[in-house]
Amino acid sequence: MSLGLAPEHKSFGTDDDTVIHETDLERGFMVLKLRVEEHHIGTGGTLDEGLVAAIADNYTTYLLIAHSLALHPELMPISVSVCLSAQALAPICPGTPIDIVCRVTNADLDKPHATAVFQDSLKRTVYAVASHTKHTKDVLGYQTPA
Repeated sequence: MSLGLAPEHKSFGTDDDTVIHETDLERGFMVLKLRVEEHHIGTGGTLDEGLVAAIADNYTTYLLIAHSLALHPELMPISVSVCLSAQALAPICPGTPIDIVCRVTNADLDKPHATAVFQDSLKRTVYAVASHTKHTKDVLGYQTPA
């Protein structure tokens, strides 16, 4: 089935060209590096919001789970996304190196939350932001009633 996409169109998933640069699971912090290429840029000249959402979803999910396990190893957090928002904020050029800073903002609640900020390495320009809220749901029965 053809979706009518140009042959050079790239769909975003786990193959997103990012490199993990730094992690601190106890603090709930991760920095990714990305060199922006033409296929990362949408028609408005900003980061493609599909890319922003895919990166935020992929990495903040793993960060939230790992952070929760670092703080509470006796629990197995299985969760589902409740809300994922992505917003491109500033134009960007191919070849621009950016940092994607992911932070857990509230891990101990029923709805853990993390953000992803797409910025230049000098923190002068924020190109995009994403917000990701999950809902803790023990679908596999790891937590047993007291």
